[in-house]
Amino acid sequence: MATIREGREAKEAKEAKEAKEAKETRAVDEAPVKVRLATDNDRAAALALIAAGPGALTARGRASLALLRAGQGTLWVATEGAGEGAGAAGKLVGLLLATAQIDAESQDVVGYIHELLVHPAYRRRGAAMRLLDAAEHYFLVEHQFALVSVATSFDNDAALRLYRSRGYTISQVRLTKACNGSAGATDEAAASDTNDTGAQG
Repeated sequence: MATIREGREAKEAKEAKEAKEAKETRAVDEAPVKVRLATDNDRAAALALIAAGPGALTARGRASLALLRAGQGTLWVATEGAGEGAGAAGKLVGLLLATAQIDAESQDVVGYIHELLVHPAYRRRGAAMRLLDAAEHYFLVEHQFALVSVATSFDNDAALRLYRSRGYTISQVRLTKACNGSAGATDEAAASDTNDTGAQG
């Protein structure tokens, strides 16, 4: 008898837990996500969001963290549950960090997206699109930059789909080769071919 009651209680507890999780998911899905330029206080939350993710270990993540710590770059934030008014912050659920750079080929000033990040629980709700809307308007319309660019990994299908859906095109392919440890031998051979005047001969 006790086993049947324990089984029923366990089943009821499981159902209650599932109902609670479903309610929380609906609340997340229904909560409005707003995008705005970040305040100084948002930078600490942005640092925490980047640092908590797997991207913090990448070169891009480390560069974004360094820019935020130095107070550099233009930062937009996506927030949930933000009220109206200057003091309303809301929960940070996404960010876009960008800077102005000089394009190597054209020498034009361009907007460069360093980081576009949306918390996994808030993806597929338009936050990335709204963040991109804000950055593109800022660079292309307000400041009339020539273009906005971003670099992403060739195997990041979600990012490629997102950017292509907004009209971004692949403009270059960068190939790299890592040092295999034999560069020292090549440098020594080149040095032995150099005469006293520094000319090769």
